[in-house]
Amino acid sequence: MSKQLHSELSQRESSVSSPSAERLRAWRLYFESALALVDVLDDELERDAGIPLRWYDVLVHLEETPEGLRMNELAERILYSKSGFTRVVDRMEEAALVRRVRPDNDRRSILVVLTDLGRETLERARSYHRDGIERHFSQHLSAHEIKALTRALEKITTHARPLRPGRIAQREA
Repeated sequence: MSKQLHSELSQRESSVSSPSAERLRAWRLYFESALALVDVLDDELERDAGIPLRWYDVLVHLEETPEGLRMNELAERILYSKSGFTRVVDRMEEAALVRRVRPDNDRRSILVVLTDLGRETLERARSYHRDGIERHFSQHLSAHEIKALTRALEKITTHARPLRPGRIAQREA
């Protein structure tokens, strides 16, 4: 390999940082835990409340906006991928949890609104979901660890939120 090419590769490698082994371990543990918890909470919510976690996410956003949200606004707010979002809303409408309405003042828009059944389903699902959070997450950490983890994740969220504008809304689980 020529000296110039070797020098360029060396410079390129040194300009790309690599986390330490401890930081990589922390990332891996966070990533594995987060994915496992999402899977477990989704399975339990579906079993106990009859809705997947993705639907729960939609219902929470609609509860926060009683007048409804435009489809594109709702798609931007959900934590899950926007892929197949229209089908998700179709299924939720078939289950009578949401309804689409066309506002009188803007006939081009379609709002998604929470129904009474959707509100009842959300309330029932919320108790199961919060119980799952307690059993699978909270009870395994001390109050001190929860505070430390919260502070650490707030720092990461401060960095990550602008990278996904509109996709990570502040809210309670």
